[in-house]
Amino acid sequence: MIPKEYEGYEKVVTVACINWQGVWGDKAANLEKIKAKTIEASKIGANIVIFPELALSGYECSEEARRDQKQCSMHREAAETIPGQSTEEIAELGKQLGVYVILGMPEKDREDSDVSYNSAAVVGPEGIIGKYRKIWLMLPPIWTEIYCFKAGHELPVFETRYGPIGIQVCGDFWRAPEYSRIQYLKGARIIINLAGTISGPGKKEFMTLATGGPAINSGIYTVSCNRTGKELTLSYCGYSTIAGPSFTRMSKIYAQGGASEEIVHATLNFESLHYWESFINVKKQTNWKLIAKEYTQLAGI
Repeated sequence: MIPKEYEGYEKVVTVACINWQGVWGDKAANLEKIKAKTIEASKIGANIVIFPELALSGYECSEEARRDQKQCSMHREAAETIPGQSTEEIAELGKQLGVYVILGMPEKDREDSDVSYNSAAVVGPEGIIGKYRKIWLMLPPIWTEIYCFKAGHELPVFETRYGPIGIQVCGDFWRAPEYSRIQYLKGARIIINLAGTISGPGKKEFMTLATGGPAINSGIYTVSCNRTGKELTLSYCGYSTIAGPSFTRMSKIYAQGGASEEIVHATLNFESLHYWESFINVKKQTNWKLIAKEYTQLAGI
């Protein structure tokens, strides 16, 4: 049942999302909590432990970002290069525990210290694997990301013992479904979304449907790991969600958190995932040339 290109990978993986509430602007406290939660998740069998958008620092920008439309002092001071001190500490823990850790954090550009990214660090037992930089930066009046961060411009997948995985950050996953399809076509069987989704009407349903949709469309597993609780002015809805097909169901919510902090985990079987390909093979049955043609015309390329 396993395609040849995936035969060398583990057939089962347990993923754990931390429905997360950190301490705004206290990187040291958040790092210690990240370590503690990683250890806790590993004890219940997690192979991949996920923390949401900007978990290391806090999400909201400090006051001058909105007032002066400039880079936030909190994120500027908290930003680190990847690799850097925090990711190296997490890498050491990942090596000890034999787990992968996906961590949202402000990243300092190695060549230009005045430039920061809203990034996800990808760390494993092998060490620091790489980073993903958020592409879809959120706009005022609610958000101030465009003042603090530079947009990323790549859609990598990351090699793990469970196969290639795709990483995205919040708006990338919610608003640009093409990104998930591209990572799927690059070989990802799991796409992980580090979210900072705020509270509001219908947000549980939003987390369920918006996480489950890409899983149905491409026949893959999808994970949205969200923040919870109140920060400065924003409150986050939680409801971290793990979704994917589960024969004979085309769509299943494997696990979903509530509105408070907790570990949300599920065990996913790749043999079950690939069984669907004998019925619905998205890579072979989709007219990719037509899609490329239409996008090229619409974009005026």
